[in-house]
Amino acid sequence: MTIHYEITKKDFVNFNLYYIENSNTQRKNYLSVRILIPLVFSVLLFIMGTILFNQPVIYWTIISMGIFGLWFLYFPKQYHNLIVKEAEKKLSKGSFKNMLGEKNMHIDEVAITITGDKQNEKVKVEDIETIEQYKDMIIIYYSDKQVIIVPTRSLSWEEIRIVSILK
Repeated sequence: MTIHYEITKKDFVNFNLYYIENSNTQRKNYLSVRILIPLVFSVLLFIMGTILFNQPVIYWTIISMGIFGLWFLYFPKQYHNLIVKEAEKKLSKGSFKNMLGEKNMHIDEVAITITGDKQNEKVKVEDIETIEQYKDMIIIYYSDKQVIIVPTRSLSWEEIRIVSILK
């Protein structure tokens, strides 16, 4: 079976977002930056205000909680924008340009062959580690650093089913 699809810049950015949201290491980093850093900063601010400046506790409690709350609320959006910006920077540098464009995926019992403008790749079905399906794409992981991105917008239900159960 041969499947024809196209990977766009938006698909690459979405892949990066999915990868970072589902990576255990990135999730730990995200939680530490979202909670621990503003918590430590707020506590230090509270201690400096109450002890060093000898001002009312309630005043510095409100300020510290306000800063923590603002960071906690606005950080996810800023983090999302940072991921998008970094993905676009990767594309502009050219190191991932061969991932974009029109692709043909030929699937048989033994291997998956992907051909594109600047890509000709063969992956054995037994080398596939995991397959993750999202609402707009299927991601096939076949090593620690190598993936196949298959956008589902132009695939039929039968093609989506076949790709999602390759392993």
